[in-house]
Amino acid sequence: METEVAIVGAGPAGLSAAVAASEAGCRVTIVDAYALPGGQYYKQMPGEFHPRRPETLYHDFSQAQQLFAKLDDHARVQVLSGTTVWTVQAASTPGDPVTLYLNTGAGSVGLRAEKVILAPGAYDRVLPFPGWDLPGVMTMGAAQTLVKSQRVLPGLRVVLSGSGPFLLPVAAGLAQAGAQVVAVYEATTPLQWARHAPRVWNHWDKLREGGDYVQLLRKQGVPLQFGRAVIRASGDERVQRVTVARLSADWQPIAGSEEQREVDAVCIGYGFVPSLELSSLLGCTHRYDPVQATFVVQHDADMQSSRAGVFVAGEITGIGGSAVAMPQGTLAGLAVARQLGRLSESAAQRKMAPYRKALRHRQAFAVLLQYLFRLRPGWLSWMTPETLVCRCEEVPFQQIEAAIKDDHARDVKTVKALTRCGMGLCQGRVCGPSVAAITAALTGQDPAQLGALMGRPIVKPITLGALCDTSH
Repeated sequence: METEVAIVGAGPAGLSAAVAASEAGCRVTIVDAYALPGGQYYKQMPGEFHPRRPETLYHDFSQAQQLFAKLDDHARVQVLSGTTVWTVQAASTPGDPVTLYLNTGAGSVGLRAEKVILAPGAYDRVLPFPGWDLPGVMTMGAAQTLVKSQRVLPGLRVVLSGSGPFLLPVAAGLAQAGAQVVAVYEATTPLQWARHAPRVWNHWDKLREGGDYVQLLRKQGVPLQFGRAVIRASGDERVQRVTVARLSADWQPIAGSEEQREVDAVCIGYGFVPSLELSSLLGCTHRYDPVQATFVVQHDADMQSSRAGVFVAGEITGIGGSAVAMPQGTLAGLAVARQLGRLSESAAQRKMAPYRKALRHRQAFAVLLQYLFRLRPGWLSWMTPETLVCRCEEVPFQQIEAAIKDDHARDVKTVKALTRCGMGLCQGRVCGPSVAAITAALTGQDPAQLGALMGRPIVKPITLGALCDTSH
């Protein structure tokens, strides 16, 4: 298969890029793992469902519908849904076509593209604590997917615990779907936000959105409590209760503040971690962001990475939500069209100007949120020696500690080799950030120097049969 522009991911960033590039005259192929375009943010329900009020699926429903409509209007856009990119092969000469290898479910096929836009999104960040591996404990993204795409509740009595604005829409969606949301625990406090209040000036749309969710939760009788977190889950065969504690400013549990709540589901989320597997394979330059506690892809003003012809948009550049992802995607689509000769330099710059302005405004708010809801080091004290850090390989905290203190591991890949962390089905997507944080804390090193559990040649599961078909 061949295309001019291959876009990985059909979320807000990928869809915006596709619309911009196709409107300029480019042939575009979108590759997306979900059954329908929209990504996690604009997740669509299966066609078998007929919601009476579809506008309640997400806050900016009308904006999503406009994107879907524009996509449908362009014959130059091909959407390969239910398809994953399991590896990539870059040309030896920078700027030459890139080959993406796709797993369609029926086999593997190569897609050769002159330009590539990576918009793969992000994963939920979870922090390990005793009992987080019990059935019924899940990420907030998983809970939202159950409700949005299948109208299935993760449980009847649900607690949410974490940090960041994503807590609010997930809690609201669960309450509207009929769950009893016992409480929402936000680890930070309004007092910690107060001195940054002047920086929210002119971001009234995002404040109104947050206010709408808070009002909805109040109407549903959902308690929203600050400076608290779930630090333990327990139960027979599945979660039945959680221990909640008040936290100090650095997230150390305050002795004597613990209380227990009866639940049958727990949703955990401490922000997101960018999906960097493909950018790593393509040799794009990454930088460590200490506020987000993760690596992100470096890019120029046109969203081009350090590798010529490879562009990036959305969470892969840093967590910013759809408000940041959409102008980034549009800029990437326009830049690609200019490189392919479909837009002149002057026309491209004219079209880009309003999106650059919007991006600067929205990124300022995203950077503020990243700082306000950043991780505090006290969360490491939630773990006991027996707490599993890598659930796939069942590696407890004490084994990682031994690898560092006794076997002198000084980076995450050495920890992986000694403990098997990151060798399971998730390939380090879940445990990787926690392993890095533990390694940094126990060695006293800068996390930027520790490396990351990424860069494998096969980034998504594929059958041996499909792999053999590709090799032929």
